[in-house]
Amino acid sequence: MTADLDAAPIARKRRTPSGTGPSSVGHSGAGGFSLIEMVVVVAVLGLALSIVAGFSPKRSTRLQVTNAAETVAQAMRASRMRAITSGQAVLFDVDATRPAYSVDGAMRALPSGLRLSGERLPIRFMPDGSASSGAVRVANAPVGADRAASQALTVTVEWLTGRVRVVDAGGADARR
Repeated sequence: MTADLDAAPIARKRRTPSGTGPSSVGHSGAGGFSLIEMVVVVAVLGLALSIVAGFSPKRSTRLQVTNAAETVAQAMRASRMRAITSGQAVLFDVDATRPAYSVDGAMRALPSGLRLSGERLPIRFMPDGSASSGAVRVANAPVGADRAASQALTVTVEWLTGRVRVVDAGGADARR
């Protein structure tokens, strides 16, 4: 058996010189992409991305108004709980000149581009859980002819229970 192995010819792969043969047409011996090809691909991708990014909205006004209304509602709920736990009344008020609200005089700002207005303010949260009735309207501040795109939600407080709700213009619960 060893004689058969010694007699078998050993097949070796023949190397072709660099730059010749069917697999190296157009390439200089090394596989991969040239620098110019990479630059062209990056430029085309950058152009496509800039075109697509131009069509997307900068921000969602509905989402901004919803987040601000939920922030105001949470601050009111926290004010109510603070009144219950401390045994002292807590005042909640809004600043109509800028998007901000205050809890016992401590101002907290909301993102710019919003308007706050209220009815029966300030709202007083009592130690027994009740509150003076009131409402805070949170709206985006449309500019110019964009008034049709105005979004608004209202945060209401029930006087007997102190319950805080976020409602839309029709009075339906906004948390659908």
